[in-house]
Formats: sequence, structure tokens, C-alpha cells
Amino acid sequence: MGSQTRATITERKTRLDGSVVEYACETLVVEPGRRAVVRYVAEQDRPLAGTDLVLRKGTVTVGHFWTDRPYNMYHWLEGGRTVALYMSIATDTTIDPERIAYRDLVVDVLIRTSGAIEILDEDELPPSIEPRDRLAIAKALETCVTEARRLTTEIERETRAVLPT
Repeated sequence: MGSQTRATITERKTRLDGSVVEYACETLVVEPGRRAVVRYVAEQDRPLAGTDLVLRKGTVTVGHFWTDRPYNMYHWLEGGRTVALYMSIATDTTIDPERIAYRDLVVDVLIRTSGAIEILDEDELPPSIEPRDRLAIAKALETCVTEARRLTTEIERETRAVLPT
């Protein structure tokens, strides 16, 4: 699968402690103020903390972002086949042609191809988290748990529609 080759966009994650992490991604779709889809190819193996999953070198990540949802979704593929989906609970997402920015709310959800759902990092939430952030987390978890199958179908369909061949 190769590395990023098209236009790039910056994914900017701001953690609750104020620290910032940025990732350079390949732009697939950008609808400013609404949604974006990006692509990234893993340059080395990366174990997923808290799980037995290892994203191998060459794994394609297709990131799906929306300004009106309390989460981002990452679709991981190896050889064109789904490895897993990963929901990162987030708020304050903004999207423009150069950057996707959001506040990461710590909690993540792994949706395996078997349908198994693993909620990750809840124990890392600070006790002082704001009520609006607790609500966003609860909403995202409810969506993931009650609509995992629909979400999986939506993300796989959207990925196929935009992924370069």
C-alpha cells in the first residue's frame, strides 16, 4: 500500500491536559465545517495500549471526522480487509482544508470484526471533567454500544467510497 501521496491535512488532537499532538494525513474528503475523511499508512508496528491488537506496518488508517458528532472513527485495514474500528470520543471538532482539530476526551472504543466492543481508558478520566464532556462521553458510548452494527456498516461503506484503489 505505500505512503501518503496526495494533498496533506493536519489532524490536531488537543488532550484534556492541554497538550497537542499533530499528525500529517492524506486528504481524501474535506467538507469544511461539516466532515472530513483522511488516510494514513503505518510506518511501523504499533501495539494498541490496553488490548492485544497490534497494527502492523503498512496498516491503512482511514479517519472519519464530523463537526456534529461527539466522536471520530478510525477504520483500520490490512490488505483491504477491516482489522477493527476505533472510536475516539472528542468534542469541539473543526474542519477546514488545512486542518482537522478536536478536543480528545480520553475514552476510546474498539469495535472488533467479531462485533466485540471494548471500552478503553475510562480509568484515565480526571475526576474534575466538565459535565458537558461527561455528557459527550455518555452519548458517544451509547451510540457505539446500541448502534455498533450500523456504525460499522456506515464507516466501511464510506471508506470504500473514498479510498484510492
